[in-house]
Amino acid sequence: MSTGDSDREIAAMFHEFAESVSARAPFCADIAHAIGDDSEPTVRSLLNHAPQPQQRPVLLLAAIHYLVLQHQKTTLSQLYPSVTGTPHVASLDRNELVADLHEFCDTYRDELGDLVRTRHTQTNDISRSALLRLALALQPANENSTLIDVGCSAGLNLHLDAYHCTFTAENGSWITSAGDTAAPALRCSVRADAPPDIEIGTFAGRIGFDPHPIDVDTDDAIWLLACVWPDQLDRIERLKKAVAWAKAHPVDLRTADALAALTQIEEMRDDHLTIINSWVLSYLSLDDQHSYRQRLEALGRRRNLTWVYLEQPSTTPALRHDEQIARDPQRSELTAVTRIDWNDGKSHTRHLGTMHPHGYWFHPSALKPHLSSSTP
Repeated sequence: MSTGDSDREIAAMFHEFAESVSARAPFCADIAHAIGDDSEPTVRSLLNHAPQPQQRPVLLLAAIHYLVLQHQKTTLSQLYPSVTGTPHVASLDRNELVADLHEFCDTYRDELGDLVRTRHTQTNDISRSALLRLALALQPANENSTLIDVGCSAGLNLHLDAYHCTFTAENGSWITSAGDTAAPALRCSVRADAPPDIEIGTFAGRIGFDPHPIDVDTDDAIWLLACVWPDQLDRIERLKKAVAWAKAHPVDLRTADALAALTQIEEMRDDHLTIINSWVLSYLSLDDQHSYRQRLEALGRRRNLTWVYLEQPSTTPALRHDEQIARDPQRSELTAVTRIDWNDGKSHTRHLGTMHPHGYWFHPSALKPHLSSSTP
């Protein structure tokens, strides 16, 4: 591929990303459009420093945001809602934004290159913990199960049972809550006529695996904030509170990618394992997705465990998804909630429904659970 073709492809990626987030993150969309529209490729060419699997707009945007948070007096930084604390101004001049981007990225070009080359986008929004709670409450896992988050980032979702979750009916007919009122608060709208079960079992231990785990006691916690879209002030505030909670409640974080994590999990002798994934497996190659699923299924044939994943069907075709959702071009872009239990070598798969990728709403499936043996 020629340099010109590569640049056009990267520019198209930024425009596609901007269109996909414009309704939820208009400032982030403006930045992405500005990078994609720029007649000079100097800013978007920074993405060429990234390893191939990470050559995505969100990585460069996070790298810029990271330095914006550390250098808040610059002209560009003063446009960021995450710095000013005020919502995005829709009348932002695109040409001025491009000029400010050039000035900022020229000043910090070396730092940006290092970040794009060495960092990975990772947040695992804690609001997904509300959906993990719903999935586990459907039939609580064995008491004193060991909770394992593969692709845990800073391990914030390992506190899913502590967060104070409030669930409300989409039509306003009911409200229910659970969790520690002193912990960060999460809210989720549910399309259901009656409140769901929300009580879950206890966990004997909590272990997180990630290729690059974030230590919340270091400045790396700023990288977590940088990976949040800068105009989503509620997510940023929630993340700050979750980081503070994690500092006071440390968990066991281990360095390993998804497949290496399974090697350690396969050696565990705990009575029951509860394994969670949330927007992680889409970053694996198709071959690795198949390997991950097949190895978990093989483990389930030998011992009892629960696997819950919140993943996008269109980008995780190797996983079991509701076929009606997976085959629908639009619905396959949603985040699907799936739970699989293995008991005495038999698997029980539940396609629970779809959710907002950041956990703001949940639409339960009307389908009955799918029962099967654990044979792939």
